[in-house]
Amino acid sequence: MVQSPVRLVYLLRPTVKVGILLAVGFSVLAFVSTPFLMPEIADHYGVSLGTASMIGVFQLGGFVIATWGAGRWLQPRERVFVVSLLAAAAANLVSAALPAFALLVPLRLVSGVALGLLAWYGWVQAFGDDRRMGDVAVAGPVVGVVAAPLVSLLLEAGGPRLVFAALAAVSLVPLAFGYRSDVSELPRDRARHRAVPAARVLLVCLGMFTLGGSAVFIYAVVLGTGDPGLSVAAVAAGFSLNAVVAIPASRIRATRRIPSPWMAATAVCAIVVATTGWGWLFLTALVVWGFFFWAAIPGVFEVLASRSRYPEERVGDAQALMAAGRAGGPLLGGLLIDSAGATVLGIVGSSLMLAAAIGVFTTRTVARPLGNR
Repeated sequence: MVQSPVRLVYLLRPTVKVGILLAVGFSVLAFVSTPFLMPEIADHYGVSLGTASMIGVFQLGGFVIATWGAGRWLQPRERVFVVSLLAAAAANLVSAALPAFALLVPLRLVSGVALGLLAWYGWVQAFGDDRRMGDVAVAGPVVGVVAAPLVSLLLEAGGPRLVFAALAAVSLVPLAFGYRSDVSELPRDRARHRAVPAARVLLVCLGMFTLGGSAVFIYAVVLGTGDPGLSVAAVAAGFSLNAVVAIPASRIRATRRIPSPWMAATAVCAIVVATTGWGWLFLTALVVWGFFFWAAIPGVFEVLASRSRYPEERVGDAQALMAAGRAGGPLLGGLLIDSAGATVLGIVGSSLMLAAAIGVFTTRTVARPLGNR
């Protein structure tokens, strides 16, 4: 189950340790599984799709808490990495028993906290370094190549129980590889450094971008099996190809010079996914979404790093704001799709993403890069 991603990571000749990349990449499994798990969870517990989406909301909420707090109170030490992986494994193992829904939701919160700490640990190794940022950015798409089809197969074979059990097992894999931090101890007084105005604007844009995108993307399975008439397996294949095209996108340095056009292109994909009734167009938009998104994000991070006096502090902020957007996306998307329909969902989601693209373009143009502190 893990051989393909591991070999791919080695093939990329990364500058960040393999264990760290695997932890970042395999955490994608937890997030990719959510759109597939929500209908199954709703059916198992006899709740609405909106209620079932709480497993994603709380998991992402935990991610927000962890990434926001880690940059302020933690150091990137090995024990943070190990404890996070063990916590993720425990949360998923208990979730595999499908306990009462009131217990399952906080378990996903614990999982989200662990995943957030792993993401922070990975990104803090790379923030501000062009090559390392590309290596960390590509870890998710590499695993995403097999994640969606794997989750689909696991659901068919054993339902949510098997998916959660697999997540528990995969959470331990990175411990078999190198994960020692290459970052020296961060300043103890770093919490006193507030983001400069340009950095704050960029952070808000990242939050808006992921909020609008998540509101649509999290319901891709529901949307694709609706009017376009696609099967779950076909949508899973779309997710997989989304990850395939994201791999070169995240490593092409030329795309990072001006990230806003790639953000705008992603917004177009969002409205197409939400509104089209043609299966081929839905899958096309879903696939190229991965290229456009991962062509944009490393570039936005580079703009943020260059417009920040303390870029290592902004890595946690960036992850937290993006995760906050992803956490709010299922709530916003569920409200819109239930009350106003998929068309309104697409318009609202893509508008938020387009506004974020304009904000990044304006900030990049107006604000000058800052020197080291």
